[in-house]
Amino acid sequence: MGRSRGMRSGLAFGALALTASLAPKLEASQPDSDPCSFSKAAERDSVAGLIVGADVLLRTEVGRDHAVHVRFNGTIGAVGPFDAVRDDYPDAAVLDCRGKAVLSPGFVNAHEHPAYSYAYPDPNLGPGYVHRDEWRFGLAGKPQLPSPTAYYYDPNGEQVRTAALVAMELRHLLGGATTIAGSGGVPGIVRNVGLHERLGDVALYDFEADVSTFPFSYRAFEDLAEECAGGPRHAFAPMDDDNLVFTAYVAHVGEGRAANCAAAREVGRFLHRAQRDERRYSMVHGVATTPAHYESMREHDVTLVWSPRSNLALYGETIDLEAALAQRVRIAIATDWSPSGSFNMREEVRCAVKVASGAGIALSDQALWRMATGDAAYALGLEGHIGAIRAGLQADLVLVKSTGTDPYRTMLGAGDDDMLATWIGGRIVLLSPSIGSPSIAAALSNAECASIIGATPRSCGVLDRFGWSSEQFSALAAGTVALTDVRGQAPCEPSPHISPAA
Repeated sequence: MGRSRGMRSGLAFGALALTASLAPKLEASQPDSDPCSFSKAAERDSVAGLIVGADVLLRTEVGRDHAVHVRFNGTIGAVGPFDAVRDDYPDAAVLDCRGKAVLSPGFVNAHEHPAYSYAYPDPNLGPGYVHRDEWRFGLAGKPQLPSPTAYYYDPNGEQVRTAALVAMELRHLLGGATTIAGSGGVPGIVRNVGLHERLGDVALYDFEADVSTFPFSYRAFEDLAEECAGGPRHAFAPMDDDNLVFTAYVAHVGEGRAANCAAAREVGRFLHRAQRDERRYSMVHGVATTPAHYESMREHDVTLVWSPRSNLALYGETIDLEAALAQRVRIAIATDWSPSGSFNMREEVRCAVKVASGAGIALSDQALWRMATGDAAYALGLEGHIGAIRAGLQADLVLVKSTGTDPYRTMLGAGDDDMLATWIGGRIVLLSPSIGSPSIAAALSNAECASIIGATPRSCGVLDRFGWSSEQFSALAAGTVALTDVRGQAPCEPSPHISPAA
């Protein structure tokens, strides 16, 4: 049941070829309340693609009254004023949502743990830890927070585990993400990013990045104890990754309080390594960073992958945002995992806004949107493939209802009931019932679009892959993190009781 990158492209081809084959040209007009109108492609069996008209979010501006041409192979063919794109592709199908919708690249979640991110937070979760190894192992007399059982996709495995992974990916899709980086997941739903280390990874991970959870050792806090007590510098085993320079190195570093010696020593070692400048480097968490570290990060092009909710929930503090911004460090926003982080990217953005506001920092909607799209793609070394609406990139797109406010804010704040459509590689994966008639849905997707209990958009080509009805899927996924209800996620609150770091 795995699906390779080639199969994903094939689905995009099939969907758009089907769109092209549906004649006559013009769909019956939709009521004024409908957000979009649709006209079919001019010819049968053409490869003319699809034009989507909307307010288009570009990196530096909003393209008002713009259009994006989605090629039959799932990439973006053109971006520009609607009439110009329509003139260039007169035979393409057209989904015209101008004035009523905003089109954005999907969010890129550069820090997740898909194999574990189906579980709610542990009841003992609290911000009293100074280093991640304390909660991992229950050190210093503090409560251990056991990691959930890792679920990895097996086409012949337990349906309950598969449903948990499918629910995890649908949850992120409904939160605006089209890409997730981290170990695990299900082939063919979101775009997964990880390292190809086993045969099945080729079907699972559309793109590669060297996402490392333990870059130094499995017990770095204890390994560095003697050094932090004034002893000799600890010698970690050398990293065996010199043959991976073609991928970004995205490593968990400095996860603990800023005053914690072990976390700070990790940061120093990582930035020393980044001076080699032979590959893309990104630092996940990086709570134990200082203005001097930020200067080095800017100099050596190290992106900071920021997960504020998880930082606050475990350590009671997060990065020095003001100093990082002052040093012009590139920052990507990401969720971490459901046991301590945000349940979706929009919730992580809300937490980031709260942190910034509490520090007296005004982050613009456009800056936050960049952190969740282009800057996150850059962190993974994938800015030439995803994270922006630009000709030649993958058509990973999210269409949401316009609210009349700033279009960047519209995308950041949209709920699942505001989502009209989501494409990954030109393939429809979510489609709102409000987009139009059943014939429009059939023209936009060659897969069955099924209702999901607890969400407004329908999922396309997901449940039918596994032979599930909506009710069966809901029953199988019971007990996992809800698709759209975020009330059980960890708090986004700075801790008032920070004790001296060990």
